[in-house]
Amino acid sequence: MKKSVIILAAAILAATSAAMLSGCGSGETANGGADATAAASSQTEQSSAGSDTKAVIDAKDVVFSFNGVDVELNSDADAAVAALGEANDVSSQLSCHGEGDDKTYTYDGFVLNTYPLEGKDRVLEIVINSAGIPTSKGVEVGASAEDVKAAYGEDFREVGLYYAYDAGDGKSLQFFIEDGTVSEIDYYYNV
Repeated sequence: MKKSVIILAAAILAATSAAMLSGCGSGETANGGADATAAASSQTEQSSAGSDTKAVIDAKDVVFSFNGVDVELNSDADAAVAALGEANDVSSQLSCHGEGDDKTYTYDGFVLNTYPLEGKDRVLEIVINSAGIPTSKGVEVGASAEDVKAAYGEDFREVGLYYAYDAGDGKSLQFFIEDGTVSEIDYYYNV
């Protein structure tokens, strides 16, 4: 019996890893591992929620700002990348969202993920994984869950370890909470 449980657990882990590596059905996060599993859970629920979820935060709250550059979700990724400057690392994988590749641009403190739409790359997600890059309301990695609620309110969807605040039009701002502390912030567009 014990051996069967171990084999089953290994098979589930292998299937989950294969899905994450293929890029289909899950969002890549900057940290991978547990965060990737939580992001997949969060984004699966978002997909079922659709883009007509009730907006509980303003559209400006899902605009990522870094060094004077504002990046809007679902905007032209080439323009965003040009404005942000050269990434430390760039990778790509076959897209599940359209014909072409999803791309990941890794910068100091955050990752920008794209998806293809009608021959152009669009901003899918921005994942902040380090302190020092605050949201429009001053919340950053390392803040408490109470800080998030004070800034954005109590009207969020709790998806696994994420507090997800919807802005409408398929856009959301998500805070990954571990032990009462923000360990990752995710600006996400539901394709």
